[in-house]
Amino acid sequence: MDNNGFCASERGFTLIEMMVVIVLMAVMLGLALPSFNGHIERRRVEGMARALMASVSDARAEAARRGVKVTMQQRSECLGRDWSCGWETLVGSGEAVEILKRQDPDGRVAIEKSTAGAMSFDPMGHSTGGGRFRLRPADSSGSSKIVVVCLALGGRVRLVRGSDSC
Repeated sequence: MDNNGFCASERGFTLIEMMVVIVLMAVMLGLALPSFNGHIERRRVEGMARALMASVSDARAEAARRGVKVTMQQRSECLGRDWSCGWETLVGSGEAVEILKRQDPDGRVAIEKSTAGAMSFDPMGHSTGGGRFRLRPADSSGSSKIVVVCLALGGRVRLVRGSDSC
């Protein structure tokens, strides 16, 4: 017995008790990790959707500010309706084209536009070539992780989660 009335052998945890706690923590972590990965994927997709919505808003504002047509188009590495390799916001044409904004891709997010080609905004904020953008994790097609960015002809942008339509 020591000065506090405890036996020296009664202090702390045994090795067996520590191993049981470690095993229980590992099991709980193993159960929680898959749902955490899904949460991260959803946030990544929603982040790219917000970046797309911000680019649309910036393009509309720039068209109104300059009084000219502003175009958003997929980067040259993309083909057809695929916008997964990023996009650019441009003003002007031919040799006088100016890149206002360039969005880098996130290879973990697949982006598909409902129609092929660029979209433009006139000085009044109306769009041509818009439609809907479908964003999802690049390696899955689960509908719970799908985000759709809807663009109306008047330029209104809205985000729809978990659905494939506007």
